[in-house]
Amino acid sequence: MSFLHIQSYQQSTEESSHPLNSKLNFVNIQAIDLKPYKKKWRLLFNNVPSLKILESIYYDLQGQSIEDRETKEMIFLQCILLNMRAPLNLKLNEEQWIHVNELMPTHKTSFEWSQMCQQFLHQSAYNNPWSENEDKLLLDIILSFQRMKKGNKWSKIARELNERSLNKFIRTPKQCRERWGNKLDPSINRNEWTDLEDLNFLQLLLQHGRRWAELSIRLSPITNNKKRTEFSLKHRFKKLISSINSIESRSIHGTRYAISSDWNNKEISKLLCKISQLEMKTNQKEVENFYYHPLTKQIKFNDFNKLVIIKGSSKVELDLSILFNQTNSQLND
Repeated sequence: MSFLHIQSYQQSTEESSHPLNSKLNFVNIQAIDLKPYKKKWRLLFNNVPSLKILESIYYDLQGQSIEDRETKEMIFLQCILLNMRAPLNLKLNEEQWIHVNELMPTHKTSFEWSQMCQQFLHQSAYNNPWSENEDKLLLDIILSFQRMKKGNKWSKIARELNERSLNKFIRTPKQCRERWGNKLDPSINRNEWTDLEDLNFLQLLLQHGRRWAELSIRLSPITNNKKRTEFSLKHRFKKLISSINSIESRSIHGTRYAISSDWNNKEISKLLCKISQLEMKTNQKEVENFYYHPLTKQIKFNDFNKLVIIKGSSKVELDLSILFNQTNSQLND
């Protein structure tokens, strides 16, 4: 669907007496505040089109074949609905649909006009699960943006998805970002959690607080750069903490970890208790290797001969295999 940005037009005295104005009550339309309608409807214009433009659309639609017929028909229909002060949910009775049909230069049944109007409504994605076609289209768009080094500009990605999708509802930039981050990103870690990963997760969580996106990046070096989603991190945190009772948590005193100000004393006690339990279950050497101090960089080798360096929310990988191969070849020479 094309979105036309039609400029507003100051009505003249001549326009107020125009025959089309008696049909649409153009003065009435121009006085309407569009803000509440823009929140609920997908308006095809930023400002009410001028009478001159509406007249042109009206006579174009009476012709046999015109370019952008559907878009122009929708613009005219939206102006009629505004003129009628149609309810925001666009649920009109039969008499009102008959009136719409009388005003439109093209003829459709009441059901057909009703179906067209459904395309104007913003609908919640939570009531409309993502389809397989939407997932494929979103993935194609994001990968295309990455190939062209456009980055993840979610507002542009959402706009392109809505323009190319056949759905009647709009996906917001936030919904596109969450769908990518929680479902479509090929780097998502879907493996079972290990005790060591649980331990490292809680250590980082204790120090950095509920910064889920940042924690996902910081945790990825120990899982071969496979990332846990923000949703899975939140769910895992609740599951781990819920297994600690108040009596166990009271026995923990003191810590060598820096603690985020996000936590209250009760939460700190539970986190420290669970960390202590996991430390007993895991190899102490591995624990010490991963220990993170907030004032230093976090450095770790993964299984692909790459050095992973994390500072803040940034991550850099250095391929050491090239260095090793060069060293070996020099020794052989």
